[in-house]
Amino acid sequence: MNNRNLEYIKKIGPKSYYVLHFQDAFYRINLSYMEYLSLIPATALGYLTFRATTHPTSRIRRKLPNIKVRRLQIFPVIRIYIFGRVFHLHHWFNFSLLLILSAFISFGILDYMFTKGLLLGGIIQGLTLPKEHRKLIYRDFSVERLTTTGHTR
Repeated sequence: MNNRNLEYIKKIGPKSYYVLHFQDAFYRINLSYMEYLSLIPATALGYLTFRATTHPTSRIRRKLPNIKVRRLQIFPVIRIYIFGRVFHLHHWFNFSLLLILSAFISFGILDYMFTKGLLLGGIIQGLTLPKEHRKLIYRDFSVERLTTTGHTR
């Protein structure tokens, strides 16, 4: 203990100091439990939201516009077309990176337990898709590629 704590103990009495210290520690423990309890509904909300918006057969996903600039598609999915291959950065892959980074670096909105729950729900939803839908790299069989390069595969 430092001198400031000793002076405070002398001022209020040793029993009162330990009672206040215990109450403060108990409050912090309860607060952390409440934060972690908010993780459960946030994870469920994230799972349901991403199931409704990113599932391959989703009506909402089919209505979203495609934003593509040359070899880079950024909406509704992130795809990079290069060397006759498509690199598909899935939402669950991106969310995993964000969740890991948020454990080490403070990112503002990523510090909230609710946001971490949404990310966790998105990761769980993405990993519950069939294996065919989780491929990160696959061959580019687009019509543009086949007609511009002259390949007839």
